[in-house]
Amino acid sequence: MIRNIVHSLILLFSLLFFTSSCTNLINEKERKYVVLRDKGDASFYEKTQLDSAYFYYQLAYENCADKKGENGAYVLLQTATVQQHIGDFYGSEETITEALSTYEGTLYRPYLYNMLAIAYDKQKKFDDALRYYKMAYASFNDPLSKAIAQSNIGLIYQEKGNHDKAIQLLSPLLKNRPLKANPPQIARVLDNIGYSQFKLNNAAAYSNLYKSLQIRDSLQDVIGSIPSNIHLSAFFMGVDKPKAKQYAVTALLASKKVNSPDDQLEALRLLIENSEPIAAKQYTAAFISLNDSLTLSRNSAKNQFAKIKYDSKKAIENEQKYKVNMQLAVLLAVLILLSSFLLLYFIRKRNRKKLVASVYETENRIAKKIHDELANDVYQTMAFAETQNLQKTENREALLDNLENIYSKARDISQTNAEIYTDERYSNFLLDLINSFNSNDVTIILKNISAIDWSKINTETKIAIYRVLQELLVNMKKYSEANLVMLNFEDRAKLLEIKYADNGKGIDTAKFSKKGLQNAENRIEALKGTFTFDKEVSKGFRVTLQIPK
Repeated sequence: MIRNIVHSLILLFSLLFFTSSCTNLINEKERKYVVLRDKGDASFYEKTQLDSAYFYYQLAYENCADKKGENGAYVLLQTATVQQHIGDFYGSEETITEALSTYEGTLYRPYLYNMLAIAYDKQKKFDDALRYYKMAYASFNDPLSKAIAQSNIGLIYQEKGNHDKAIQLLSPLLKNRPLKANPPQIARVLDNIGYSQFKLNNAAAYSNLYKSLQIRDSLQDVIGSIPSNIHLSAFFMGVDKPKAKQYAVTALLASKKVNSPDDQLEALRLLIENSEPIAAKQYTAAFISLNDSLTLSRNSAKNQFAKIKYDSKKAIENEQKYKVNMQLAVLLAVLILLSSFLLLYFIRKRNRKKLVASVYETENRIAKKIHDELANDVYQTMAFAETQNLQKTENREALLDNLENIYSKARDISQTNAEIYTDERYSNFLLDLINSFNSNDVTIILKNISAIDWSKINTETKIAIYRVLQELLVNMKKYSEANLVMLNFEDRAKLLEIKYADNGKGIDTAKFSKKGLQNAENRIEALKGTFTFDKEVSKGFRVTLQIPK
């Protein structure tokens, strides 16, 4: 709204004082738009230089005379596509939302819906993705685009776990004439049908999965072959490990060939599950290294694109200073500044007290952890490096051990404060936490966890359970010297009971808070639950959690 007011004021002044100049400026901007748009397309499609493409599209949009028309929609659609290529799906969502809020045409509308659906899908917002894929389907006019949109809708149902519905939508596409003339799309449909059939234990699953791979191999479709090999690896997991591993290796090699790190991570995950311990350990190290590298590079790219967006806007502003009246430039700057302050004020006003308190508490907790767990180690390592002869092998090894210890503690702090997913992903998220403490030195035995219906447990309880188990396992790893841990989950009539036990050296309950577990007890008590120690155990540590439903 504020931006519309600013634009209206600018237009009013232009009409009053600079009618002829404005006309010339619009014509000049339109010519610049075409040049910059074409440069963006060349950088994107011909050279795959994403940063250059993003830069030119931003400049093209700033020079677009009609941001509500086809030209404005096109460059925003291309910008969102570039953002999705680097994994910035939230940024892509923002760009498409901006385009849909201003676009008054129809040509690009189905493509905007489709792109927004992809952004939501990648963020696991399946209901939103489904809604916009359906809107794209309704907006497309040509039969092939409609068939592809229907295939996308079926895929969302598959990702939601509704495999019957997915098969119901995908199966008719095998007889769709436009799609039958498009082998890559037919292969995609066969692969997704086969995967849903596999999830439903349908005997036809392998035939469709293998037929899809054959089509893709015959087309030398390396990108398409990746999901086929991943799905076939999943199909043979637990049935024929050598075959499962073979398909996972093929998927890994193909994903490396086309430089698809997300597919590499999925292939590595399958190889970890289908390999012997020694090989699994190597694949795990590769998985962690790639995942960390991917996160770092994507964050760097997002920051770089944010700076490009800022720089492109500044370039336009600087250029216009030489072409418009200084008074108008000052007025525009004042209005932009005021609108920014107003927008910032309204954003911060919502739940400000709660947000400030939460941020303050989190910052204090993280600062304390960094001070208590990292500061001394860093100082000692620096002193060691300054005072010792690092030419000696034993000193270099000691330094590397110290650095590895600091890195491990930093990762623990990061995991402790990471976001907790409480939706349908919670069960796997909790299992990932528990399994992360499994090692050659510690074995964790789980009982009855699969019997818990987490969808019936409220968000606060799920967060508390995650954090409490995290505290218990961290305490076990740091202090107990245990090599065996038992976690037993019981879903009773009115409460959820979790029993934890390890065979470590136990804990002095009088020094409970010093072991970092006081927060765990407080979390359970806040839910009107109980956190009970077994004080009769001479060796080991046992605690029972009981939380009302």
